[in-house]
Amino acid sequence: IHLPMYHTLAEATKYYKEADFMVNFASFRSAYQTTKEALETKTIRTVAVIAEGVPEQRTKELIKIANDKNKWIIGPATVGGIAAGGFRIGNTAGQLDNIVASKLHRQGSVAYVSKSGGLSNELNNIIAMNTDGVYEGVAIGGDAYPGSNFIQHMMRYEKNPDIKMMVLLGEVGGADEYEVVEAIKKKKITKPVVAWCIGTCSKVFPAEVQFGHAGARASTDRETADAKNKALKEAGAAVPQSFDDFDEQIKKTFDKLVKSGKHKPIPTVEPPIIPVDYAVALKTGMIRRPTQFNSSISDDRGEELRYCGIPISKIFEEDYGLGGVIGLLWFKK
Repeated sequence: IHLPMYHTLAEATKYYKEADFMVNFASFRSAYQTTKEALETKTIRTVAVIAEGVPEQRTKELIKIANDKNKWIIGPATVGGIAAGGFRIGNTAGQLDNIVASKLHRQGSVAYVSKSGGLSNELNNIIAMNTDGVYEGVAIGGDAYPGSNFIQHMMRYEKNPDIKMMVLLGEVGGADEYEVVEAIKKKKITKPVVAWCIGTCSKVFPAEVQFGHAGARASTDRETADAKNKALKEAGAAVPQSFDDFDEQIKKTFDKLVKSGKHKPIPTVEPPIIPVDYAVALKTGMIRRPTQFNSSISDDRGEELRYCGIPISKIFEEDYGLGGVIGLLWFKK
């Protein structure tokens, strides 16, 4: 596979003017400068920032630039996102066999937005098992100031006629989920929403707990997962009793859509043949190791062992003797 490489973003965009999405794998030390350069590049419309640890002040600056230029940032601290059947950011959804198992090789009708990248992969599986699959999914990242938030992506989903329902997976900390609450109340979001905010266990701790993400910490009661789940449910979203019931709630909501006649499930599409990694194929026994040496004398591939092309039974029957056998070995005759 030949992939051209360029030393600068300016050079790359000069030759590929149609490319409007940049996946930024730069470390947290250089993610700010490279993302800023991308946002200031005319042809780039969206930048996904993978790095964790980008200073919050720098992130705020990037968000302002993106808003001023009407562009998008996904991240920082994100695994990315996926448009089923079309495009994925980085290693979203894992290996190819997992993509097929989660029906991501073709478009479904459910879109999701999540804080957590790891749980977004779990959502791919849950949605595939309980609906006709994912249409699009985005992990906005676990930092306190994500480049784009829940409501921005859900309003995109609301405007897309191919998306029939939405799934929101928030978490303890921050207040972005309340923008979704208000949008549902004001009928700006009219499609069914299944929502859950993880981190309800925080109430059992005697003091504030900082969970894995930089933004996963409740400074006020309003930022707790319980408070946000309650607000989402009161607004009209389908909210389960716990994450264990999330899949059931998604299935109920999807089945209701189908039963009402508002949606006809998208049929299953046969996936293309998936190439298998050599190391995996060898480990699972699909193939065997290539031979380490080849013998031009003995051959046991047929019904009978052959010695220099002569059936072993003939050598015994005609009593080749020691000299005859050595002749076959040394002189092949």
